[in-house]
This record gives sequence, structure tokens and C-alpha cells, in this order.
Amino acid sequence: MTSRERIRIAMQHGIPDRVPVWCQLSVGHVELAGFPAGSSARSGEEFIEAQCALVKRYRFDGILVVGACLRRSKSPTGEDTDCLNQGWDGEQQFSGAFADCDPEHWSNAIPSYTADDFYGAQYARSIVGEELHLGGWVPDAFSRACNWFNFNLSEAMMALAEDPARFLALVEWFRPKTIALALAQAQLGGIESVHISSPYAGSGFISREMYQRFVLPGIMDLADALRPLGVFSYIHNCGCIHDRLELMATSGVDGLECMDPPPLGDVRLSDAKARVGKQQFLKGNLDSVNVLLFGDDELVEQTVQQCLLDGSAGGGYILSTACSVAPGVNPERMMRLVDYAERWGHYDHE
Repeated sequence: MTSRERIRIAMQHGIPDRVPVWCQLSVGHVELAGFPAGSSARSGEEFIEAQCALVKRYRFDGILVVGACLRRSKSPTGEDTDCLNQGWDGEQQFSGAFADCDPEHWSNAIPSYTADDFYGAQYARSIVGEELHLGGWVPDAFSRACNWFNFNLSEAMMALAEDPARFLALVEWFRPKTIALALAQAQLGGIESVHISSPYAGSGFISREMYQRFVLPGIMDLADALRPLGVFSYIHNCGCIHDRLELMATSGVDGLECMDPPPLGDVRLSDAKARVGKQQFLKGNLDSVNVLLFGDDELVEQTVQQCLLDGSAGGGYILSTACSVAPGVNPERMMRLVDYAERWGHYDHE
């Protein structure tokens, strides 16, 4: 069974030959583990090359391409250049006081994407070949509204509390643009799944009621738009989400990630499996900081074994770090994850 098939079956809630292994690599981890000491990526292409090399070294079944929206273009001198395009083209990003913004009357023009806008995804595929699952990502509309405040989260949360109607209008303005970016990655970049980044939607930031009003509708729209293309969708929500697992499951996405365990979050994988594991595939729950970075080998082995035991029953589980791999995690430790999956992640087909 190829890695690509293994992940597809798990995302469809089937039972592959073993539990797939697929962790998101942080930018810091790629820089530290993917380049010689003291050096770093000199271009978007070099970063993608290093990312792909680590994924192959770790024997992951998939890759989340950081830089899927790397755009290939020509410089004024005619030389090939690359730049990151995260779908902000033509958008009114941070532009003054929130009290003066009027999203209901802003232009709703959607960027016109071409295959060149997703050169990064295509380049990653050319490196890893056809065997691995290729994933991309978009921030949900609520996250993009928060980032509109020049990435000042405190200011965004104050605006949400003081003028929720205006904030909702900002979220609504981002919804069609977010969907367009996700669809374009799939149609033009060859992405097979979309990680919906929703880092500000846990209970540490907003209530369940606010989640239902400001976050859930946009994610439902995304899942609905991707489904006819046969592209999987899953919510990537860091932090504390114990109180909203069922609410997230109503979004129509195929899966949930990160399910941060204590002390990073408040989710027990066995509990999540019992509550929503029949509706969504689950990806994550392995603590990248307290276990992979700071734990000893015995703790790592015990924790991975427990994740496989709690997550794999009935299929629909992907072994992964809860969030991205912490920058300083030892590559030798990452290479052992597939060994553990081979040992404890096989299914009994009899």
C-alpha cells in the first residue's frame, strides 16, 4: 500500500494496512534540521526542497506544503524569481482604525488565480513523487479577520468584544476569498487535502457561542466547497477545544487536528475518539514540546504507543504531533515514529 493510499483510506475512515504517520513541520524545525548549522533557505524553492527532504528522511506518509502558494514569476531583468502568495492580492489588509472600516461596502473581487500561483505545491510534488499525500492549507475566515489587525491579536480580540457586528462583517468579507484560495490550491496546485488553520478559535480566546457565530459558518462553507472536488478538509485548532469538539464536528469537515493534550491543551485522545471519532478522522495529540522535545526516549515510546492505542480503533486515525514539530526536536527521534507505527499501528484484519 502506498503512503498516499494509506492516508486516503484513513481520511475516509477506513482501515489501512497500518496507521499513517504525518506531522506538520514548523518553519523553525525545517531551518534547524534541514540546513547546515548557521545557514538557512535563500529562496522559497530551497525551503521546499529542505522540507521535502525531511519528510522523506522521516518516512512520513504525507507532506503539508509550507509554501504551496509559492508563485513563480519573472523579475524585471527576465530572471526567474519566486515569492509567497497567501491570497492577499488586492485585499485591503491592515488599513487604519477598525472603527472606520466598512467591510460591507468593500469590493468583493476574488483574485484570478493561475497555475503559476501554486508553483510551490507543484514543485513539492515533483520532489516527493506520486507516492506521498500532498496537503495544503488556508486560514479560516475568522483567523484572517484577526490577522487584518496587522497580526495584533490583542487588538483583534478587543475589536471583537467591542464591536461584534463590524467584526462579523469583516469575517464575512473574507469567506468567499478563503474558499477561492482553497479551491485554487486543489484545482491548480494538485492539493489533496486542505488544513483549515484556526488557531484563535479555542476556548482560550472565544466561547462556544462565539465559535458558533463567528467561526463555524465559514468552515462549513469551505468543507461544502471542497467536497465535490474529492478534496479532504480538516480543522487545525490549537489549544483548548474540549468544550467544542461536537460543535466542530457539525462543520462537515472530514477530520480534526491538533487535539493538544495537557498541558498544551485539554483534549484526551481516547475521549475525542469516543465523542467524535465516528464522524471525523483524528490527526494529532502527540505533544511535540513536553514529549518529543524535552521527554526521554521511554516517555516518547510510551506516549506514541498510547496515541496509537487510543486513536486507531476502527480506523480513521493519523499519528501526528498535536501541532507542528517544535524547532529543536531531534531528527533521530522523528525518524523513529514510523518504526513505532510499524510495531503498534497495524490493524488486525481477521
